[in-house]
Amino acid sequence: MKSFTVKKSAVPVKLDAGWDSEMWANANIAKVDYAFDRNSDHTPDVQIKMLHDGENVCGLFRVDDRYIIARAEKDQDMVCRDSCVEFFVKPAGAERYFNFEMNCGSTFLLYSCKDIFNKDFFEIPDEDMKTFGRFHTLPARITEEITEPTVWYLGFSIPVAFFEKFAGSSKPLSGQTWTANFTKCADDCSHPTWLSWMPLKKCSFHVPDEFGQLIFE
Repeated sequence: MKSFTVKKSAVPVKLDAGWDSEMWANANIAKVDYAFDRNSDHTPDVQIKMLHDGENVCGLFRVDDRYIIARAEKDQDMVCRDSCVEFFVKPAGAERYFNFEMNCGSTFLLYSCKDIFNKDFFEIPDEDMKTFGRFHTLPARITEEITEPTVWYLGFSIPVAFFEKFAGSSKPLSGQTWTANFTKCADDCSHPTWLSWMPLKKCSFHVPDEFGQLIFE
């Protein structure tokens, strides 16, 4: 099983500080590079850095991409059809996991899941999703596909209070080990692609038994 250590920041994390900024410079990097056979001939370079400050779980994706769309109009639309990155996570001791699916314009789809294939899941209410920090470098909507090579960034910040409310998590976050996966998809782009941090048995991301370890410093 792979493991990834989320380093602790001594100050509140700024999502827009920049990939190479002092704040993010020492964060560990996970490469989302396990490709599936169904992929097109386009394979983006996808990396993620993560930090926590005790109050928030923060991530910053860097995607060296092409054939980019963002057609979802609002949260809980099917953003996986767009140029999308995803953070699947299951807190320690929780019965359910969360699928933070985020297109390149920072539109979210998010469920609390136990068994999505048997429809044991529910949408996270809008009022709770409004507590998330979001950062994106591309427009919120891209209806005409960007075909030239483009590097884009997507950041997110999830309050620990969210996980306390929906998963029974507790502080301190430091020292806890959760399970997680990072993925990239683009179902409806002209050159579709599906990538994963964990080497999954098949191209299906809702598989908490195949998540890796997420260790909070």
